Amino acid sequence: MDSLKPHHKHNTINQYNLLDYDATRTDGKYDIPMLESVDHVPRTLQGFNYVLNKPNYSAGVHFFLDDYQFERIWKRPDFYIEKLASFDCVLTPDFSLYTDMPISMQLWNVYRSRLIGQIMQNWGYTVIPTVSWSTQESYDFCFDGLPQNSTVAISTIGIKQRKERLDLWKDGVDAMLKKLAPKRILVYGGMVDYDYKGIEVIYFGNDTTERMDKWVAEEQALE
Repeated sequence: MDSLKPHHKHNTINQYNLLDYDATRTDGKYDIPMLESVDHVPRTLQGFNYVLNKPNYSAGVHFFLDDYQFERIWKRPDFYIEKLASFDCVLTPDFSLYTDMPISMQLWNVYRSRLIGQIMQNWGYTVIPTVSWSTQESYDFCFDGLPQNSTVAISTIGIKQRKERLDLWKDGVDAMLKKLAPKRILVYGGMVDYDYKGIEVIYFGNDTTERMDKWVAEEQALE
């Protein structure tokens, strides 16, 4: 059995992408990988789920999708990151931070997002940090590894239907502004009534919603 342990260790290192982890470039008490500041605005955004079949290389790639649609970039980072080389820029993966998730799982998803982002920066890509949070408990780690005075990206998807979700979102943006003092915020998913306190904000529409609206309009035109 002992002869198998080195093989198992190698598999474990690969499974958790530990060869890409740089202990000298981490932040906070949980050793979250750090991202460099970026000053960039893409003309448009395209979901990661389209990069292989319908790539728009003039766009930035976003991960504001269901997690199952981009979990593969964690499982095979070298393969998928290489596919992103020709795009204008890439946002870091938006692994979910649901309020009913264990804190340990939320922390793991923050770690994974930062590590993938750091790998992409190591490859020389223009990488825009995606910022996510849940409850105030997540503030203990959800901003770790993020640069100050940078362009960052956030999402408004799913927050408008219920007041408690909107309140959590606004509280998180408040905390983000205080912690990161971003130069610019890319907001994916539509406008929300919020005072960004003079920070430049650029909105990008939700691809799925826009496609559905287009289909409805086309159907109505045929009636």
